[in-house]
Amino acid sequence: RSFRFHFRGTGYDEKMVREMEGLEASGSSYVCTLCDSSRAEASENMVLHSITRSHEENLERYEIWRTNPFSESGEELRDRVKGVSAKPFMETHSSLDALHCDIGNATEFYKIFQDEIGEVYKKANPSREERRSWRAALDKQLRKKLKLKPVMRMNGNYARRLMTQEAVEVVCELVPSEERREALRELMRLYLQMKPVWRATCPAKECPDQLCRYSFNSQSFADILSSTFKYRYN
Repeated sequence: RSFRFHFRGTGYDEKMVREMEGLEASGSSYVCTLCDSSRAEASENMVLHSITRSHEENLERYEIWRTNPFSESGEELRDRVKGVSAKPFMETHSSLDALHCDIGNATEFYKIFQDEIGEVYKKANPSREERRSWRAALDKQLRKKLKLKPVMRMNGNYARRLMTQEAVEVVCELVPSEERREALRELMRLYLQMKPVWRATCPAKECPDQLCRYSFNSQSFADILSSTFKYRYN
């Protein structure tokens, strides 16, 4: 296998995008910087989304906001421009940002932890009830040992608390096999070595050592997933 990584400076955080693109602040009922969804619409539809906002459209909407050509009320005007309230001054090319990278990875580890508690590598097709009991055991352990309350949907704060060596040690108390515990510890160790690279604005300056080891670490990470955890990643 050969790996090649391209690091692109596109991991803007939400606050920065809202500022650059003239959108209302993050408390806005227009929750998304990529589409026109309102908070109510987003809670109805958690799955099907597409990127519809653009810099040009934001500029056009700002002009409408500024001139109010249809003589609408404040509320009607706000609905028309979908939360644009200042002049956009820089185009952002949206992609997966570091926060959502953390959230996606933590969601996956949360599932791995459940599978390891239930020793899924030994059995095929566990029942829904079994899976539910493993999740309950994991939630109870995390709450008891780390004061980490269960969440309906993964968020940044939960993800950051879960993706630590301390959390893995707590989870390992529920994993029967020492060999599997070691694999989990090693996965997290490698993950924590790689994480600063995609969190950094300029990895070559901020974390040169981790950047040098990134390719090796990521291959080691992939090797563990495709061998020890092949029941999940084959």
